Amino acid sequence: MKRLLHHRLWLCFSIGLAAVLAGAGLYWASPYAATWDEVDFALALERYDLLSMQPHFPGYPYFILGGMAVHAVIANPAKALSVLNILVLFSAVFPLVWLLRRHVSPPAALLAALAVLSSSYVLLAAARPMSDGAALGVLWWYMWAVERAHRQTTWKAQLLPAALFSVLMGVRLSYAPFGVALLFLWHEDWSTHRRVGRVALSILVAALFQFIWVAAVARTEGGLFPFFKLGWAFVHGHFSDWGGTAAASPLPFSERVHRFLIDNFLWTGIACQNAWLLAAYAAIGAIAWRAGQFRPPRALVVSALLYAVWALLAQNIEKPRHLLPFIHFALFYVWGRFLAASRVWGLALAAAVVLLQAAVGIGQLREQVATPPAVYQLADELRDKPRPFVVYTWEETRVFDYLHVPFPHKDVFHFSFFLQDKENYRHATIYMTNHVVDGFRAQGVDVSRHVRKVKTYRSSLLADPVYGTITLYEWVEE
Repeated sequence: MKRLLHHRLWLCFSIGLAAVLAGAGLYWASPYAATWDEVDFALALERYDLLSMQPHFPGYPYFILGGMAVHAVIANPAKALSVLNILVLFSAVFPLVWLLRRHVSPPAALLAALAVLSSSYVLLAAARPMSDGAALGVLWWYMWAVERAHRQTTWKAQLLPAALFSVLMGVRLSYAPFGVALLFLWHEDWSTHRRVGRVALSILVAALFQFIWVAAVARTEGGLFPFFKLGWAFVHGHFSDWGGTAAASPLPFSERVHRFLIDNFLWTGIACQNAWLLAAYAAIGAIAWRAGQFRPPRALVVSALLYAVWALLAQNIEKPRHLLPFIHFALFYVWGRFLAASRVWGLALAAAVVLLQAAVGIGQLREQVATPPAVYQLADELRDKPRPFVVYTWEETRVFDYLHVPFPHKDVFHFSFFLQDKENYRHATIYMTNHVVDGFRAQGVDVSRHVRKVKTYRSSLLADPVYGTITLYEWVEE
């Protein structure tokens, strides 16, 4: 009886906390489309057009389709996508509990699942109009389906993970490294049955599932050839120009690794830039390492490590959100190991850390909504400035277009173009953002003598590390 009451107590605590977290995420889901990519997604709910980057390649059809369904209820498209992210993310509590249940008690499994889902930084990043939150939710359903197929060993059991991997790719293509989990399934199937036709059929079915969304998106672009042509241009730009990959970034590789592991993963991803949370996880990690015994599915381990390499080399190092799957896996492993060796005191300690983590995350959610993004603040203030003037920006101009601002603005990436174009505004005040000034400096052009600082606008750097701070300058002729 005492054990039953103990289990009920922890189940009630976990369910109540889950409701609070999900409610906070839905209530404070971001209503802002404050970056280029977020505008791409928000505009796609009104008109789906890859050529106009609504959204950008590869189209994210399942994410946009879900967003359209929520948009029928929530008028703000950015808010609709943010709400969709939270709903799909918290649905992952079920596959997480099922994956953990084989190693720990039901209350501990639910608490560990909440410890993963309540990650402060992940919660903040998920409550935005990108596809990260929905992709994480689908990812956990997919990994559970892979593990289920591994245990059942029937051919029909392989259909669900193949279908879910297709959904995952239609939500966020950059999670492709997790497809290696299907290779594990097919290898095990071959080792068990030694039938080439059986494995070939599994591969064919998986390809057909992918073809469903590829063909649907390609049809909107006029066929497969225009779709893949657009895709090639996007991929080439990502790896050679604006994507912030190891190949395109001037950052030394050693510094890139340091930023990846220390700044992005530990300080931001795990601790949400909170010293108390970092200390708490240092203690939990030390205890788990010494006392715990927990073996996560091998396919999940290999997939997560492969994704970490992909994020290090092929994603923008300035954006920690690209590490979200790796952050979730690390928490899954640490909490599974910790609670597998814990008794009542372990559950109490875990609950305390989860409450701290939830408090930090909810606080960040509130700040994200209460303080408009820096680019929104800039747009609002520029509306009141006396005309005529023109503003030169980088990616901010995409947000200005989305906000339908009444003043002229242009994106400028090359100093030579700026010198030529500003001649069209001889009788107007010329403004530019710090990203333009920094871009000129990177090209070897020091414009410090020609610019006067007007004002700096600030919002959450956790939510947007690139455009969370924007400084407006006025161009001054000598």
